[in-house]
Amino acid sequence: MSEEKKFDRFGRYLILDHLVDGGMAKICRARFLGEQADKIVAIKMVQPQFSSDEAFQTMFMDEIKTTFGLLHPNIVQTYDYGFHNGQLFVAMEYCDGRNLKQYIDKLKEHNYVFPVEISAFITIQAAQGLHYAHTFTDKLTGKPANIIHRDISPHNIMLTFDGSVKVIDFGIAKSETNSEATQAGTIKGKLSYLAPEYLDGLDLDPRYDLFATAITLWEMLCSRKLFKASNDLAVLKKIQECKIPVPSSINPMVPKELDKIILKALHKDRNKRYQSLEEFARALNKFLYSTYPDFNSSDLSYFAKELFKDEIKVDRERMYEFGQIELGPYIKDYKNETEGKPYSSDDSVDATQPSVAKKRKEKEALFELDIDEQTDIQVEGSLPKLDMASKSSKTKINKIDIRSNKTSASTKIKRIKKKKKVEAKKKNYFIHVASVAAIAAGVYFAKDHIPFLKNSSTTPTEVATTVEPKAKTKREPTSNQRGTITLKNFSRNKDKLYINGSEQSVDVLNRIKVNANELLTVRVEKTGREHFIVQDISIQDGESRNIQVESMPKAYFGYLQTSSACLKGTISFELFGEQREERLPIRFVPGIPFATGISPQGDSVPKEYEVIIKDAKSSVPHKVSFEIQNSKVVDLCKLL
Repeated sequence: MSEEKKFDRFGRYLILDHLVDGGMAKICRARFLGEQADKIVAIKMVQPQFSSDEAFQTMFMDEIKTTFGLLHPNIVQTYDYGFHNGQLFVAMEYCDGRNLKQYIDKLKEHNYVFPVEISAFITIQAAQGLHYAHTFTDKLTGKPANIIHRDISPHNIMLTFDGSVKVIDFGIAKSETNSEATQAGTIKGKLSYLAPEYLDGLDLDPRYDLFATAITLWEMLCSRKLFKASNDLAVLKKIQECKIPVPSSINPMVPKELDKIILKALHKDRNKRYQSLEEFARALNKFLYSTYPDFNSSDLSYFAKELFKDEIKVDRERMYEFGQIELGPYIKDYKNETEGKPYSSDDSVDATQPSVAKKRKEKEALFELDIDEQTDIQVEGSLPKLDMASKSSKTKINKIDIRSNKTSASTKIKRIKKKKKVEAKKKNYFIHVASVAAIAAGVYFAKDHIPFLKNSSTTPTEVATTVEPKAKTKREPTSNQRGTITLKNFSRNKDKLYINGSEQSVDVLNRIKVNANELLTVRVEKTGREHFIVQDISIQDGESRNIQVESMPKAYFGYLQTSSACLKGTISFELFGEQREERLPIRFVPGIPFATGISPQGDSVPKEYEVIIKDAKSSVPHKVSFEIQNSKVVDLCKLL
C-alpha cells in the first residue's frame, strides 16, 4: 500500500482540517482522542510568537476564565484549554454551520435577504444566550461575573445547519475576573458595531451588547451595514450621530411593529433602550408569534440547509472520510507522550486506512492457522497481536496466547474439552480436504475428455464464475420534470400565491417547484392592492427563474359569496386582466374578492360585474350581473 500523508496530532487532538488561518491564531477542526469515545471539536491554537508573550497569555486566560463556566444552548461551550508544544490552545464545541456574515453574503449572491421571521428568531436566541452571560453567577464564589461580550456582530453569531444559534468568541469580553483594564484610547471590538456610549467614555453594561445585537438584526433585514463610510473617522461620526434608517424603508417586507422594536433597541440614549437583552427578546418573541403564528423553529434548519446544500454535501463526504481514520496508533502515540515513552515509527499506521480494511486483513490470516486442539481462541471485535515468522514466505503463527473473558459480550469460540469431539472434527476436516483434492485431481486428468473443460485453467485465480445477469427493468422516462420559481418582494406569511388558479405555498426562501414546459399564470394577492399577475410563462426542466413582485396600485374590494349550496358548477369572470374560473358553491370566507371602482379622489365607488355561471345539471351557461361595493358581500344565491 502506498504511503499517504498522515494527520497531525496536537496533544490529545487529531487535527482534521483548518477552518480559519489567522495571523494570531488558527482554528482547526479536530477529533478528541478518547479510548472509550471521541468527538469533533474546534480547537484554537495561538501562534508560538504570541503564546510566549506574557500580556497575550494574560488576555487569553481572561477569555478562558470568562467562558469556561458558561453552559447555555446559545453559547458555544469551552471543553479544554492549556499549553502544548509552546502554543496556547482552547478546545471548543464545534458548530457545524456558518456565521451570520456568511449567511448575509450567501443571500446576496442569490439576490435574497433574510426572511423577517427567521431574522427575529435568530436574534431572540442570541439575546437569550447573552442575557445568560450577563447574569451569570460563579457558583463557587457566589459572585456575579458581570460579563459583557463587547464584540457582538454577524461574524460572532453562528447558525448551525441543524438550526441552532450560538454566540461565539468571548475573546475581548469584559468581566470581573479580567486581570487587565482596557487602556485609554484603545478600541476593542469591530468599529461598525460600537455603541455611542463607548465613544463617550462611559462604563459599559449589558445595554452595550444590546445595541450591537440590534445592529446585527438591522443588517440581516436590510442586507447592508448600518454604519458604513469611506474611512474610520466617518464611521465613528455616524455612530455618534446615531441616525438609524427605518428598516422598512429599505426592506418593505419589514412590518412597522418590528421597526419600532429595532429603533428602540438602537436609541442613542441607552436609558431609552430596552434595559436588558431579556426584555428585548420578549418584545421580539411577542412580535414573532403574533405576526407569524405558523412559524416553526424547524424552518431555521431547512433555511440553512437549502442555502448551503452544495457545501454541506462536500463536507459530509469529508466527514465520512474522517470517520474511517484508525485512531489506535494516534491514541498509543499520545499515551507514550504522556508517559514519557519514546514513540516508535514501527507503530505508525497510514492514517487514511480504514479500520475495516485492517480487520479484514487480520481475518484473512486465520486461513493460515495450524489449529491445535489445545488452543483457546477468543474473538472480540479485533484479533490479537500475532507473532509472525519472518523467514517463511507464507504467513505463519507460532503462538496465540489469548485469555478467556467470561464477562465479554463478544463472539467467543470456546475450548472443546471432550477429546472425542476434537478427534471427530479433525477427522472430518481431513476427509473434507481429501475429497476436495480428489475431485480436483479428477477434473485435471479428465479435462481433455470433457468438452467444456478443454480450454479451462485450473489456477484458482483464473477460474471464471458465470453469473446469469438479472433482467433489467426498463425505466420509463419520467414526465415529472420540474423547475423553480423564486418570488422577490413576497411575504409568505402575509401574501397569497396562486398558480393556474390554485393557491400554493413557498418555502422559506420564497421558492416553489412547478411543472416544467407548461403554461402558467402566476397571481400574487397583497392586502389592499391590485393583484400582481404574470400570464403564460413556461419554465424549462431544471430552470430557476426569479419573478419580481411589483408594488401594485391601491385597491378596494367587495366579495361574492354563496350563502348555501344553492348551486353546483363553476363561475367564470375576468379580474385585473386574468381569466378566472372558480368552483361553486363558494366555500371560503368572506368569498371571491372583486375590486370596486376608484374615484379621481382615490375613494372607493361601486362597480358592475358580469359573470358566467355553468350549472353542473345544465349544459347551458347563463350570465349574472351584480354590483360590488367596498367591504360588502353579495350573495350569489339571491341573484339566481
